[in-house]
Amino acid sequence: MFNRPKKSWLFIVNALAGRGKTGRKLGKLVEQLNRFDFDFEIEITKYPKHAIELTREYIRKGYRKLVAVGGDGTVNEVVNGIMLSRREEDVILGIIPEGGGNDFARNFRISGNIEKDLEILKKEVTIPVDVGKIEEQYFINALGLGFDAEVAQHADKIRYLNGLPRYLLAVMKALVKLKPHKMEITLNGEQFDISVLLISIGNGLSTGGGFLLTPHAKVDDGRFDICLIKKIKLLRLLQLLPTAISGKHLEQPEVEIRQTDRIEVKTSQVLPIYYDGELPELTNPLHFTIDLLPRRINLICTKR
Repeated sequence: MFNRPKKSWLFIVNALAGRGKTGRKLGKLVEQLNRFDFDFEIEITKYPKHAIELTREYIRKGYRKLVAVGGDGTVNEVVNGIMLSRREEDVILGIIPEGGGNDFARNFRISGNIEKDLEILKKEVTIPVDVGKIEEQYFINALGLGFDAEVAQHADKIRYLNGLPRYLLAVMKALVKLKPHKMEITLNGEQFDISVLLISIGNGLSTGGGFLLTPHAKVDDGRFDICLIKKIKLLRLLQLLPTAISGKHLEQPEVEIRQTDRIEVKTSQVLPIYYDGELPELTNPLHFTIDLLPRRINLICTKR
């Protein structure tokens, strides 16, 4: 048994997402929620990881319709809250993408237009989507090791740009200290000692505000798409990067794509790592496993 919620829907809003554009649209969101006759509660996050706490708290109160309003990081926190509640089978998740990159929304026809997104939410059509897990943390779109994680670290410090321009500037900053990363990985029972520029583990098709590193990934197929880019020189990387925006990098000899539902990583040095735009801290950053949990989150979206 659980307490009956006072309202049907909970909207968790990161007002700082998209360099503050979400906060500036809050009044319009409330206006449209009333126009669409939603029975709703709104909570605004106040600090990092607050959306995780809010999600768990409101699920305990009996809320089962949750909407993340913000960027990929906001979606990630709400997903973590749902998974940590252990009630994911009972909850439906909606998103209104208002962040800088909104990569997860690219997998669906979710536009960031409040009216159109509320029309989608109102229909409550859901599909079960896969979730990634590393230690006791979860991600829903992508996890990166190496160069793309370094790019994410730089992007996190850029305050005056959004979307792809922000990430392109971050790429330029990361190129200054370009270096390969040595690690031992195990994929589908095969063990490899490799030196790579990056490994992008895609549940979704894009990362970094629009880089299609895993353009054929599907969020509900029970498999990660793994993009490995080998150790290459700076000039060659500069030639390769533009092709990743359109997904044509897959045709290049330095790029390899594999599929798996589990990847084990061992390394002698701490690797740059990020997922869903977040920069996590691992208990054991030298030896970890990334697992795919199939069809765990019930996502509200249009049928594809």
